[in-house]
Amino acid sequence: MANNEILSETEQNILKVLNDSVFGMSITEIAEKTGINRMTAAKYLDVMHVKNLIDCKKVGTSKLWITRGRSLDQKINLIIKYFQMYNSAVNEFLGKDQLETSRKIGMKIGNNIYEEYFKDLKISKKFSELVEFCAQAMEQVYPIPSQIKSVINDNENIAEVIIDPCLCQGVEGNRSLCEMQTGIIIGFSSRIFDNITVQEKECMCDNKEYCSYLIQYSP
Repeated sequence: MANNEILSETEQNILKVLNDSVFGMSITEIAEKTGINRMTAAKYLDVMHVKNLIDCKKVGTSKLWITRGRSLDQKINLIIKYFQMYNSAVNEFLGKDQLETSRKIGMKIGNNIYEEYFKDLKISKKFSELVEFCAQAMEQVYPIPSQIKSVINDNENIAEVIIDPCLCQGVEGNRSLCEMQTGIIIGFSSRIFDNITVQEKECMCDNKEYCSYLIQYSP
């Protein structure tokens, strides 16, 4: 805490509402959320700014206030929101073809990931090692911290890649993000193996604990 000062109740309330905000809040929004008038809110915000508790950024003619040094969770939430909003906007253009096209986009991304980071590596032609490598590669490029692991079934030509948590966050409107991830696995894996098929096995959109993808290799 700046200057080791004890915060007043109003200052604590302002920090709380700002911590709950992803993009920051205007003076009017802060006043409404904390139950104080706009003039009082403005005075407190100026004082808290001097104490290095909060920052502001100009957006047009207005100011948005934000806590200084956002937490990692807040930054992750901002990334997730960005991907979901982008996905929603793209889906409006794709219409009924959104799932199929999202998979095709993912395949191109998967190819690009391979070309950018892994084309010069010597990768084993053993299927189980390919799947493990695929999981590791996805973990390196996944935009939020997630546990990404592979599970090899008894049949050594079938495996499952688990993403926990997934960008879709279990929201039906974000299902095309999972289709894009299906395409990414196809695009990446097919650069090493021919005859690869990938389909989503579990999805948080279906109230599952995580999203997972079944990879099958037909020698």
